[in-house]
Amino acid sequence: MNEFDDISVVIPVREGSSRIKSKIYLPFHEEMNLLEWKISQLKKVQKSNRIFLSSNAENVKQTALKMGVEFLPRNDYLSTGHDATFSEVITGVVKDIPTEHFAWVTVVVPLMKPSEYKDGFRSYIREVVQAKRHDSLVSVNLLKEYFWNDEGPMNYQADRNHTISQDLPNIYRVTNGLYMRSKTDTLKEGYFLGSNPFRHIVGKISGVDIDEMEDYHMSIALKEFYEEN
Repeated sequence: MNEFDDISVVIPVREGSSRIKSKIYLPFHEEMNLLEWKISQLKKVQKSNRIFLSSNAENVKQTALKMGVEFLPRNDYLSTGHDATFSEVITGVVKDIPTEHFAWVTVVVPLMKPSEYKDGFRSYIREVVQAKRHDSLVSVNLLKEYFWNDEGPMNYQADRNHTISQDLPNIYRVTNGLYMRSKTDTLKEGYFLGSNPFRHIVGKISGVDIDEMEDYHMSIALKEFYEEN
């Protein structure tokens, strides 16, 4: 029995993108586009029959067939623009998975390593399923940096009482790379995080999220570092 048998990996895929056209099909590694690259990463973590591409697109269905993973049909209402709320999208997808637990993994965070996914899955089983110290999991970057808002410094004093960065309070940035929760709680509350998620800290480059073309070029430039490590 696989240690992750009760976890479905859900990859939500929407062909349309308001900022970068056909973003999921951008070339990324050798002959693979971003979508194929993400599938190849996750196949190093989970069995193919527990990896689901959620989409209404025929091209995505063909990619699932080509890569040997499952296709989870999604209706047009949950796939077109922003007609549906994000809560409706999450619950509309999760209701059809065959397991009690799931990992929601985005295509556009390409540099999160398979080892980091495995660590996240194991932390979820340990902290959420077994010990019940937390109710969900989210991947984050720990930031020890100086932040300001419109009113001034947020997490330190910009005067003679300046704080060294090591002593700054912990601030966590959600990377958008991995969310994990039970199907039951998600359908009940309409979201893939609860009020007490386990913060799964990942590497800085693992938090690169492709939203603009600049992010895409950044991820390409950092891929060499990813491969070396």
